[in-house]
Amino acid sequence: MQRISGWGLYPRSHTHLTPWHSERWQGSGIPRGLGRSYGDASFRSGEYTWHLLPYNRVLSWDAEQGILTAEAGLSLYEVIHKVLPQGWFPYVVPGTQFVTLGGAFASNIHGKNHHVQGSFADHVQWIELRLPSGELKRVSPQEDLFWATAGGMGLTGIIERLQLRLARVPTSYILNQVVRAPDIEAIVRILTEQEMHYPFAVAWIDHHHPKNRGIIHLGRFAEHKELPLSLQKQPFRPRPKGFLRIPFLLPFAAFNKYTTAWISLYYWMQHKEGNHLVPYNTYFFPLDGVDKWNRLWGHQGFVQFQFIVPQAEDFLSLWARLRHAPARSFLTVLKRLGPQKGPLAFSGPGWTLAIDLPATAAIRSFLSLLIDKVLERNGRIYLTKDSLLTPEQAQASYPEWKNFLNLKAQIDPQEKLRSDLSQRIGLTR
Repeated sequence: MQRISGWGLYPRSHTHLTPWHSERWQGSGIPRGLGRSYGDASFRSGEYTWHLLPYNRVLSWDAEQGILTAEAGLSLYEVIHKVLPQGWFPYVVPGTQFVTLGGAFASNIHGKNHHVQGSFADHVQWIELRLPSGELKRVSPQEDLFWATAGGMGLTGIIERLQLRLARVPTSYILNQVVRAPDIEAIVRILTEQEMHYPFAVAWIDHHHPKNRGIIHLGRFAEHKELPLSLQKQPFRPRPKGFLRIPFLLPFAAFNKYTTAWISLYYWMQHKEGNHLVPYNTYFFPLDGVDKWNRLWGHQGFVQFQFIVPQAEDFLSLWARLRHAPARSFLTVLKRLGPQKGPLAFSGPGWTLAIDLPATAAIRSFLSLLIDKVLERNGRIYLTKDSLLTPEQAQASYPEWKNFLNLKAQIDPQEKLRSDLSQRIGLTR
């Protein structure tokens, strides 16, 4: 057995980690991509964890229509390097490009443009799903199984292939308007006023500042004529992987109240108001420049806690509690989220906040109580990042959970597909 965790390094467990072979399905377990889900969704303790990394081929690419057919183990990084030189880009990307297509669908990832473009699954034309019976089934958006699998955390089958629509883009650069907000109320007001005028809208909140000032990013892809002459010769330029790598798990956490305060101040000082031309990788994937950056959190690991609530006043009430968390964060991101489909959809419309905090006992206790406050406001917790939900909280967070269980019982009566997450929140026995 191999020791394993999600990206947050908490919790950890042991599993049989093995490549996926559809012709040799044995035992029970869960599929895994590049392991960028934060909690315990992508492994099964004491059983099998099947990684899809050998399934990474591009099967077809239509550069006229922007239609990509690929195996589910292909990463967004590989997709971007394939399609960007021809003027295409994924409609939806998360905060890292090092996720597989299958993982992106199973988590139904969302990006900075959810308020106008929806989630990843909204741009998928079909998936090919290996059911627990062994059958390979092509599933379309007209079928309930498609939307149960979108956000279904790998519990309905193994996604082996999919077909994805890409977006035509004028360049590979983002024209980003930076707005500084003096406090949390101004952040909410500016996002509300401006978000529908921009394809990309997101805010960073200074968790250390007494009034919780923030930086608002309002962006769109830059037109060719808006590039400097030096860049107009190469308007579509894929970027390489980051040059810095954290070689090992630190014996201590590099992030504490002093270092997070310094990072927050540096971020504030670096982002001056006005329009700035930014390469796509810096804009969408700022942390990808440091490979294995999660190791900086040390052996304790960290929790990326993400919730959504319907109204701005709901968010402000919860933020008032987060101001008194037992630790401070340098990575705190707020944006608006639109509706999503599916029984396990992390759905809006509403306000969603993601915050990184150390996985200490004090933080876990604090966040567990905060979950109850989220649920009191008809909110939800994002399963891809969860490591704390109880079965009762999960059922309250996802009122359609019985529909998911009924469908799963039909296609997986023996529960061959199960993860530590599904066991913890009561989706499997």
